[in-house]
Amino acid sequence: MENPFLRRATEFLRDDEAFLAIVSPEPVSFYLQTPGSNGALYDRLVQLRGTPGSGKTTLARLFEYPTLQTLLRNQSFTGHKDLFAALSACRAIRDEQPFVLGCRLPMESDYRDFWEFPYSNEVKTTLMASLLQARTVLGWFRHLRGASGITPDQVQLVTRPESQAVLDTIGGVAGESVLRRAAEVENRIYKVMTALVAPPEASLLDEVGEAYKPFDHIDRIRVPITQGSETIYRDLVPLAIFDDAHVLHPEQFRAFEHFLVRRELRIARWIIARFDVLLPEEALAAAIADRSDPTEYAGVTSGRDTEPILLQSSGRRRKQRERFRALAKDMATRYLRRMPLLNEKGLTVLGNLLREDEVGLTPGKLRELEDRVSATQKRLRIPAAQRENFEKQVGEFWGDKTPVPRDVVLGMTHVMMHRFGVRRRRSSPSLFGDEGEEPEASITVAANSSVYEAAVFQLFRDFDHPYYFGIDNLCDASSENAELFLRLSADLVEAVATQLARSKAPSLTPSMQHKLLRERGAWIMDKWDYPQVSSVRRVVKSIADLCLKKSMEPNGAVIANAFGIHQSEFDTLAATAPETARTLQFAVAYNAITLVPNHSCKNKEWCLLELGGVGLLKYGLTLKRGGFIEGTAEQLGKFTKEVS
Repeated sequence: MENPFLRRATEFLRDDEAFLAIVSPEPVSFYLQTPGSNGALYDRLVQLRGTPGSGKTTLARLFEYPTLQTLLRNQSFTGHKDLFAALSACRAIRDEQPFVLGCRLPMESDYRDFWEFPYSNEVKTTLMASLLQARTVLGWFRHLRGASGITPDQVQLVTRPESQAVLDTIGGVAGESVLRRAAEVENRIYKVMTALVAPPEASLLDEVGEAYKPFDHIDRIRVPITQGSETIYRDLVPLAIFDDAHVLHPEQFRAFEHFLVRRELRIARWIIARFDVLLPEEALAAAIADRSDPTEYAGVTSGRDTEPILLQSSGRRRKQRERFRALAKDMATRYLRRMPLLNEKGLTVLGNLLREDEVGLTPGKLRELEDRVSATQKRLRIPAAQRENFEKQVGEFWGDKTPVPRDVVLGMTHVMMHRFGVRRRRSSPSLFGDEGEEPEASITVAANSSVYEAAVFQLFRDFDHPYYFGIDNLCDASSENAELFLRLSADLVEAVATQLARSKAPSLTPSMQHKLLRERGAWIMDKWDYPQVSSVRRVVKSIADLCLKKSMEPNGAVIANAFGIHQSEFDTLAATAPETARTLQFAVAYNAITLVPNHSCKNKEWCLLELGGVGLLKYGLTLKRGGFIEGTAEQLGKFTKEVS
């Protein structure tokens, strides 16, 4: 049986119905509703940035004209109503008709070849821009014919009033002549691009012809719409989406972005890229502030001339995590519906298949834990009454819904004993043993969530107690990345299907989930392959080692998964340590690290380098946020260096 969790969403692109069946409306609402409702998606350059698998292409695909038409034809299908509502809120759909005529051009082609031509940068940019504009126009006409049966002779351009004198350069306003002109331009430039020997720059006018700039002149595209027995004309907003623009040469990318950012352009235009193509200082700035302006061209203002949208953690972290959990659960349900074996049995809620019941230690390990706690009590001279008080507090913390597991009682008591011992030593600096000690009754150690997290973590590390299980932990280990969620879920879903095929209960025990997730996380990390990956691995391992050492302290004061440097050091990192900044750029770009800026602790501002979910699974660290190791930029730089 095919496992759809092993396929990326973009692999469903050829079949609109299959694609829409697996797409969640959550990212559309979260990232695009506000700029869509106020028109920012359509009246300025949209800069969509994100890590691999963050959903960039999926979002772009939703705004293509054929996808919108397919959705409108099938809006009564299960799950489509929410997607219809989300796209309507973004103004991609109005009055149950498409409002935009979107065309997505993948840049993973030969566009970078333009930068190898022996021409000036201006000429190379002009050639590429002309070809992309021609192919966009051809794409608009292709989508109209394929999705709505609207032929070129039924189409008319609505152009800017000041363009009347030069409309002949784009073929006029009649659809057939516009299409013919675009095809001619594409053919001429393609011949230049594929020539064995590039023609001299002086002969380009004869080879390519006069300037071709349809984006400068087109305002709307007018098409006929049938409503009942009447035919009316509707003006669509032309949308050009340039996907995977990071494959361009960095200078080429910036030149093309500069071309698209011009205020006089009336068409909607999006440019989608990873962080790779940016300079380190731009990438790190974009990663910590989704309103940054990575272009910084003269006279260009972020928010007025550009609309940066960052498909990555930023802003309110709790809200981000909650949002992604909702997205992931919805996405999992849509994927499970595509598995007949599970769908026929109504098993379409992944959370119901991932058990979260408490799993106790084996009798042998429990005796070992009992002995450890007793030894700690004796070594720290904890009175029996104090231990009884700790265990009573643990019971009160747990509540009376279910009996508190004995290993949890012992684990929390063990942590509380160590915290008690630390506070007793701090409160009584004496040269004469017990003399002068603060009365033990005045030393307070409470059983709380911090003690519980420390105890559970230590049970995991010391006794192999299941730690990574349940739908929320699965979501949190995915670093708020849709593709990573699918990859981590794939083995779990495969195990569920295998159990069903063997006539066993489909749900997975915490132990099974824990084992599969750790193995999958380690496998994914071992397959990392991108620029600076060796340095990134060293940084991740160095941070993980420090976090593990701190987290295993018996009092469990800090259960860490991040490394922090002063915010002021981070802000100057690209200038003071460019190689470190470059490594960090790729670590962020490929989900190895998430940046958490302006984190307040001890009256200081920190920038946290939080390890991604794959690293946390491989090295066995907590998924809970907040705990970090204090460090410096100099120390971070040493992490990137290979030890000789």
